[in-house]
Amino acid sequence: MTRRLTAILAADVVGFSAMMGRDEAGTLARLIDMRKTVFDPEVARTGGRIVKLMGDGALVEFASVANAVSCAIAVQERLAADPTLKLRIGINLGDVIQQGSDLYGDGVNIAARLEALAEPGGICVSGPVADSLGSRLDPRFADTGLQPLKNIEKPVRVLRWLANMEPAIALAEPGFDRPGIAVLAFDNMSADPEQEYFSDGIAEDIITALSHFREFKVIARNTTFTYKGKAVRVDQVCRDLGVRYLLEGSVRKAGNKARVTAQLIDGETGAHLWANRYDRSIDDIFAVQDEITQAIVEAVAPETMNAEFKRARNRPESLSSWDKVLRARWYLGKFSQPDNEEARALLSQIVASDPNMSEAHAGIALCDLMAMLHVWRSDTGAAIQSAKSAARKAVEQDDNSANAHAILGMACIFARDFEEGETHLMRAIRLNPNLAVGYGNCAALYGVSGQYPEAKAAYERAAALSPRDPLKPFWRGGFGIGAYVAADFETCLNNARAGLRETPGYASLMRQEAAALAMLGRLDEARSSVGRLVEKMPGLTVTRVRAMVPVRHEADWELWLEGLRRAGLPE
Repeated sequence: MTRRLTAILAADVVGFSAMMGRDEAGTLARLIDMRKTVFDPEVARTGGRIVKLMGDGALVEFASVANAVSCAIAVQERLAADPTLKLRIGINLGDVIQQGSDLYGDGVNIAARLEALAEPGGICVSGPVADSLGSRLDPRFADTGLQPLKNIEKPVRVLRWLANMEPAIALAEPGFDRPGIAVLAFDNMSADPEQEYFSDGIAEDIITALSHFREFKVIARNTTFTYKGKAVRVDQVCRDLGVRYLLEGSVRKAGNKARVTAQLIDGETGAHLWANRYDRSIDDIFAVQDEITQAIVEAVAPETMNAEFKRARNRPESLSSWDKVLRARWYLGKFSQPDNEEARALLSQIVASDPNMSEAHAGIALCDLMAMLHVWRSDTGAAIQSAKSAARKAVEQDDNSANAHAILGMACIFARDFEEGETHLMRAIRLNPNLAVGYGNCAALYGVSGQYPEAKAAYERAAALSPRDPLKPFWRGGFGIGAYVAADFETCLNNARAGLRETPGYASLMRQEAAALAMLGRLDEARSSVGRLVEKMPGLTVTRVRAMVPVRHEADWELWLEGLRRAGLPE
């Protein structure tokens, strides 16, 4: 009896019992013909394994989520013209238990419940299926939110598909040349060939996790695993697959110990961008697999983006739209007015030529928010609304972009639309559980809402996911304001000063340093701090800070402003 993560497809014929009652022989003949000419061939074409047939139903296992969905759509489209035979299909990605050739567990049970929810001729898939595919999910799937399923403890996010349904949301690929990354099957270096499932599982999980990042084109497992067991040249594989980066690794398991190595390679230069080794004791093999996968993804995603930042900076001529987005992010991270204006100009160029590019709209929203926070724009309210409008356009252009939802959530917080902000931030994290900006912006939401432990946890998660992120000082500011309104002024001060060593002159941290010093009774230091603050941001007053910083509860707001008053900031 073994456990594993797999894609499960459950299907059955609509109204089969009634049809058998009316015409037993004819119904059975049509069922057999459908299986022979449509269902079984499509399962074979997409690499599925029929686990069992149950009268008018079937349970099929797929190693690939994409193949399971492709099979379901092909079957339903081929049967759409048959008015007498309709299928319902449900697909889930989940943990299953294999005993012999059969499968059991919640992964199977949820697939069966999803099948029962589907319309005749339709398909229902679970949230993990949709999240795994990201932008590759057929746009005819409509998200119906969390649904209670019979005998399943927690509600499940369900997406519905019908052959004649118009696309619910625009899921076209963003209009820029995203970098590609290929994850090869990890080599099994163990003496036991049966450990292949462990090495394959790590690579598959990494592919799934990386596919949540809209910044990357991640090559599907079925393609990259064709290189399994072969001696390959990195540059040739990258050319063949049209990618810039390749991740490869190995697994060596002996007794209760496992060693996993991984390395990220630039396909153009052959340079190793990152490499690491993980040694673990295997008490729960699935927990270890999850832990190692998470550690690798946390390293690979930011390292790939850092390589892209460097590449964009070193190419002054013939910038693609993607290069302009990256260069704009680099300018944004310098936190000066000229650099902020340069970033906005680059992003505006993109929007002028391609108004559908979600990433450019999200970047403009960030520019406006940073200009407001640093008093590079004096029209505080207009800057906030401009940012919210741009972020909303980003989501409208790509509703499956986790980054766009994270930036819209951030803009909503400054607009005092806290509940809407939380909705978008939670959506961002559901779309990409490894999105640093999602957790970082949650730190800001929790901080201004007086939820200090949650702000601390969200900041630490974001910093672990992307320790060199340009937005890290903003996340620190969220954690810092949380500490401040919890009256932990010492932590607020230490956090502000640590952040200012990393990013001198960052507005929120300068304000928190001054206020925390004042509340600690260190008034001479507080006044010096306010002097530096006003020199950096001429015209800053308590009134303007009230308009800028969206502290959620009145008592917390007054505490925050009192610190600035005691430090000597003009009213």
